[in-house]
Amino acid sequence: MNYTIYLTDNCNMNCKYCYEKGTHKNNQIDIQMVKSLIDIEVKSDDKFCVITFFGGEPLLKKSLIYEISDYIKSKKSKTTFLYNMTTNATLIDDDFIEFVKNNQFISISISIDGSSEVHNRNRLYGDQKGSYDIVQKNVKKLLEVSREPVAVPVVTRNNEKDLYSSVESLLNLGFKKISLQYDFTNDWNDQDLVILKEEFEKISKLYMEKMRLEQEFDILEIDEKIFSYIDDKKDVNDNCSVGLRGANLGTDGKLYPCMQFMYDKQYEIGDCYNGINPERQLEVHNNLKQELDDCKDCTYRKRCNHTCSCINKSFSGDPTKTSPFTCEIQRIIIEVADNIAEQMYKENNPIFMQKYYNSAYSSIEKKLLEGGTQSGT
Repeated sequence: MNYTIYLTDNCNMNCKYCYEKGTHKNNQIDIQMVKSLIDIEVKSDDKFCVITFFGGEPLLKKSLIYEISDYIKSKKSKTTFLYNMTTNATLIDDDFIEFVKNNQFISISISIDGSSEVHNRNRLYGDQKGSYDIVQKNVKKLLEVSREPVAVPVVTRNNEKDLYSSVESLLNLGFKKISLQYDFTNDWNDQDLVILKEEFEKISKLYMEKMRLEQEFDILEIDEKIFSYIDDKKDVNDNCSVGLRGANLGTDGKLYPCMQFMYDKQYEIGDCYNGINPERQLEVHNNLKQELDDCKDCTYRKRCNHTCSCINKSFSGDPTKTSPFTCEIQRIIIEVADNIAEQMYKENNPIFMQKYYNSAYSSIEKKLLEGGTQSGT
């Protein structure tokens, strides 16, 4: 199993689009809770276990991170422990940089929205001061020792027109991986989708331009759709396991399937002292992982994240109901990804072939030679 550990529910920021809306509680996890969970994992037959440090802002509790790592190293285990983290990057210091160098991080997600002007619209301290300068400084330090940082900009209605320029700014800063998130507290409308489609079309041109220059980078949402276009057996909904491959440990010591279900008793699947309850785990998974009848006949159903209960809960309030915005933004990204794939294949682009083509020759050749973009209902 993989575990996301909520070290604290507190945060040192007061971002405008934060779903906590400045109401972060000052709860902190008890180190004994984490040690108990690690002891359970050490006794398992798992070859790997990924520990993701989360919050709130996890770097408010650096000492806990170091203590958890030391405890893992003290155990004799067949399981290899790897690390992830999601952070606003304002509290990265030299000690943490050294920690990253000396430990196996497979990813570090950095909350950064783009240029200084775009970032500072929303990512603010409590005194309304922008955080870009310190984030940029710390990101540069991190990029010197690791290629794993992933930029995680939040797209919201006051920065949607800057999406292309934000991606460009993040690449210029040195990021090679970008994962876009959307502000689910917004009341998105049709005009927003027009704007986002225009921005994605500009991004696709940048994407292809970089490939032609053999300057590879990843926009994870686009890459996922290209892979699903190449391999018609792939179902992107399988990426969302809802508690089967991982669990979230809250500051209350309880285990939950995903971040949108934290601290809700009806979604508890175990605790740090006894581990996951398999029967409860499967029950919660089956209740959450459902497909709407409206989606079953859609051409895009295997390429759209419509059964991700976390996304659904965020946007529609119902983990089994896909919002119209989710449906339309997925459609936009799929069409952009297909256009990139078709164009790069026709050009026999070496970066494209290296990244996507070699592992699925027969499938992609058939699809791309047929040409055209799929349409769903």
